[in-house]
Amino acid sequence: MRIKELFYCFIAVWLLCALSCKETETPENPYDSIDYPTTNNNPNPIEPDPNTITGLHKNIFFPKCANPGCHDGTFEPDYRTIQSTFSTLVYQEVNLTTVDNIKFFNYRVIPGDTGNSFLFERITTSTPQFMPSNGVRLPQSDIDHIKTWIQNGARDQFGNSPVKPDLQPNVLGYWALDPGGVRIDTIRQNNVPYMPFITPASIFITLPILVLDTADGTAATLPANFTSFSIKCSTQKDDFTNATIINGSYNSLYTVWQVIVNTGFWSSGTTVYFRVYVNDGHHTTDAEFPRNESLDYYKTYFAFYVQ
Repeated sequence: MRIKELFYCFIAVWLLCALSCKETETPENPYDSIDYPTTNNNPNPIEPDPNTITGLHKNIFFPKCANPGCHDGTFEPDYRTIQSTFSTLVYQEVNLTTVDNIKFFNYRVIPGDTGNSFLFERITTSTPQFMPSNGVRLPQSDIDHIKTWIQNGARDQFGNSPVKPDLQPNVLGYWALDPGGVRIDTIRQNNVPYMPFITPASIFITLPILVLDTADGTAATLPANFTSFSIKCSTQKDDFTNATIINGSYNSLYTVWQVIVNTGFWSSGTTVYFRVYVNDGHHTTDAEFPRNESLDYYKTYFAFYVQ
């Protein structure tokens, strides 16, 4: 009996080893029968309409403008993709003039308006400041495609009409008056136009500041309806943490906001930088100008030197 039990145990161990050594079968891959082509079977792909942003990006903006160090994301407009091209052109705010300083531009592209679109000015200008900047002007056919796109409403890649954004008010400039109403902002340090203007010590100067709101999505806010207006004064060009705040008042006679500054607050030989803060009532934060990222000559222009 014992021999029979040992025999059955031997058979069981042998079967277990045999089954464990059997090679596992690989399950069938349902995708093995699919033939993935390595070549383009469409010898005649559909070309985008050259008068659309898709066609402009494919034929003009990307191959001719998105060059290394140019509009490749280094600075705006950004022509790397269709979306970045559209978003950095249409209703993208700029504050630029023509080379001869005759015409002022607010946007790179205004739908339906080539005459006030800075993009169109740059590609058609007769001056050496044309784009592209490689010295080779765009052919007339390219210019015509861009013109047609703008005139047709500067639609996005899906054919949607752009919506004018509700931007904050723009600070366009200021002038400074002494107590007698005489302008003193024309006298600048070292006779440089963008340096701080020079003011006598211990006087009250009036700063009328020109601010316009022409970019609302619905209607422009009249300056008289601005909900807040003030300036901050600091002796540090880029640090307004502990700045002196001076609230402004609206001058209905000249339709501008103004602030009155006592230069006696600072000692002689001090340079005072000021920034303008304004709200049209449509934003949670005030518009600020100049800002930390503004060009340096704006910061020195919005400043005065106390004699």
